[in-house]
Amino acid sequence: MRILLATYWSLPHVGGVWSYIEVLKRRLEQDGHQVDIFGRHPHRPGYYLLTSGQVLERSALTASVETPVRQYYRQHYPQLDAHVVEQEVERSCFEAAACYFGATGYDLLHTHDVISTRALWRVKPAEVPLVATIHGNLAMEYLTFLGTEQPPATLTWQHMYLREYFGAASSDLTIVPTRWLKRELSAAYGVSAEHLLVIPYGMEADRFRQKMAEATDLSPPAGKKLIICPARLVKVKGHADLLDALALLRKRRSDWICWLVGDGDQRKLLEQQTAALSLAEHVRFLGNRHDVPALLKQADIFVLPSKHDTLPFAVMEAQLAAKPIVVSDAGGLPEMVRHEQTGLLYRKGNSEELCGCLERLLADERLRRQLAANGHRWGKRQWSLEIMLQRIKAAYELARKRVSELKTRPAPADQPAAVPPLPLASAIDGVRLPVPAQYSLVDQAFLQALLERR
Repeated sequence: MRILLATYWSLPHVGGVWSYIEVLKRRLEQDGHQVDIFGRHPHRPGYYLLTSGQVLERSALTASVETPVRQYYRQHYPQLDAHVVEQEVERSCFEAAACYFGATGYDLLHTHDVISTRALWRVKPAEVPLVATIHGNLAMEYLTFLGTEQPPATLTWQHMYLREYFGAASSDLTIVPTRWLKRELSAAYGVSAEHLLVIPYGMEADRFRQKMAEATDLSPPAGKKLIICPARLVKVKGHADLLDALALLRKRRSDWICWLVGDGDQRKLLEQQTAALSLAEHVRFLGNRHDVPALLKQADIFVLPSKHDTLPFAVMEAQLAAKPIVVSDAGGLPEMVRHEQTGLLYRKGNSEELCGCLERLLADERLRRQLAANGHRWGKRQWSLEIMLQRIKAAYELARKRVSELKTRPAPADQPAAVPPLPLASAIDGVRLPVPAQYSLVDQAFLQALLERR
């Protein structure tokens, strides 16, 4: 089969989605499939096929897509706020770019976020199956960014909420990595549970062990136990809670150092917090590293203080590295770590409890070894790459069967809409895009649902 793996996010990037896509491509190709990857370019505004390196500049879409969409919203719906319009412009541009690169000509599409899923669903031929893997919940991440669990009464939130639903529902089959995310999408967003299939991630254990054995230029100071936290420095990962916990821990004992491995938009604030808490001698910011497995090998304790998470690869790696683990109870983490058996759990956001877990592990070598060994045994069984691949290929076949039986077109969300359409009137770089006959640059069903929720 010719398979397209697509995501709205820029690729490659640091994070679990790229790890998932990269290994999936390699293994599908080993099975004889032709696999391309489509996403946003990481270093310039535009879109590209990673396989060929072919790039479509974002500016090429200004006249044919961006300007007409903005004019449409100004004329028909000036009451919509700028954030909503901007998000819809970006989705329209992504759809056009996907068509430009021939996304409609593959035997199967596999998307990896709610934005690309909805986009490709709208432009693909009905006979081409689309399987989505939803790796997380963008709407919940938005609430975490706002610092609340209570959805605000704003149009921006309604847009985020509906984007989650439309994205998870607009496929022939949607894969999620945890039972938690399946429950969330079903109960909170109204996606049919029958449409959602749980397939946990898998890892190439041998490749990871090889990377653990590679040399690194860093080592912890003599006499200090190493606490490591490999995670993007973004709000949802909860580093501020960890720093508060470490400030408490420093008052009780000083025989430790903590490495924060990763980078992100919170780095400056976290460095300021580190200085304010007088933790400069105990906390090091290492930035993005290519030797994370080798760093992890040296660690005495692994910690991930997430406020929101689904199935982070970092925890999987810590288990394969046989490290004692401390994680919050956010999202899907309790499916990865059983308290007192394969690690320690604490209530997300509770720095006092996090400090207690770290202090307990620092003080008890026997407990560290026991939790590490239990987690290692469980992780080796649970994170089987072969099982993941078998289940994904079975999902592909199920999606193809559903398409052949016409069981999934249209999507549950695609009800007739009263809002006016916006046809794609011109070509892009001389290429006439192969969109469906009734295609509208504006997602009429989505916009109708959003207007009804105002």
